Amino acid sequence: MIHIKNLSKNYNRLSVLRDISLHIEKGAIFGLVGRSGVGKSTLLRCINGLEQYNSGSLKVDGVEVGTLEPKALRFFRRDVGMIFQNFSLVSRATVYENIALPMRFWHADKKEIEQKVGELLKIVGIPEKRNSLARELSGGQKQRVAIARTLTMSPKLLLCDEATSALDPKSTQSVLSLLQQINRELGITIIAVTHEMDVVRSLCKEMAILDDGSVQAVGTVDEIFMERPPALRNLLGQEQIVLPTEGSNLEISYHMERQEAYLLSRMARELQVEFRIIKESQMKTVSGLISTVSFNLAKSDAARVEAYFSQHGISCRILKGEE
Repeated sequence: MIHIKNLSKNYNRLSVLRDISLHIEKGAIFGLVGRSGVGKSTLLRCINGLEQYNSGSLKVDGVEVGTLEPKALRFFRRDVGMIFQNFSLVSRATVYENIALPMRFWHADKKEIEQKVGELLKIVGIPEKRNSLARELSGGQKQRVAIARTLTMSPKLLLCDEATSALDPKSTQSVLSLLQQINRELGITIIAVTHEMDVVRSLCKEMAILDDGSVQAVGTVDEIFMERPPALRNLLGQEQIVLPTEGSNLEISYHMERQEAYLLSRMARELQVEFRIIKESQMKTVSGLISTVSFNLAKSDAARVEAYFSQHGISCRILKGEE
């Protein structure tokens, strides 16, 4: 659905986006991840035509966004919904009035507005708040109203710019579940900009890590968190683990549902090696549970163990110094 090739964006002499290339399939939930100021929101604004890019190509459903004339761009944006961190609601208007705003802007008739708003209130789970003022709502309820408003024009694409950053953990999970429901039931492609790792793991199946205006890593969420490329390690920061100074220290990551429970024990038995676990942790993603285990063993056994896990399709890394 979205094809981005060698995209660059400058503000005067400041380079904000550098040679960005991404492909996002229709119906995907894709995460754009990175620290503040690395260009995530700028890329989002290029996708919906709010920002012009200087070079490269950005196509949405085969349409080159940068070449659209003002009238065509106006209609293009009607198919692209935006959800922001600050909700952007009219505080003195009712929930109904806030959701109806886009349809009134496009001169929909009253009967159509009434039907659509009623349907959307049920989808986002707050039909009882129809006549409440926006200022009377909780943060999670406000974001649900904002989501409903973006759906009034039946968009093909939904762009979320730090949509859960202002919410408490419970409201965040509720909104993420709602976005997954919308993706599943309505087939809308979702791109989520976030710096929160819990959000990308709980919401997205694919992701790209941006740093200094360029794509540093791209792939499925599971692949990136299991392989832990430098871009992810830089984003997460260094976890201070004191490693044994004797022998070799290795780390594996694997899907707990797809591998047997006693993976390391089987390896030790088949290769006849001994090991000592340094640290073990589990992490939940959209696809399931990922286990990461750090362990120590004799240097003479390290190469055989790496080869063993590689043959079984399991990511294995050598740990050096303080990880």
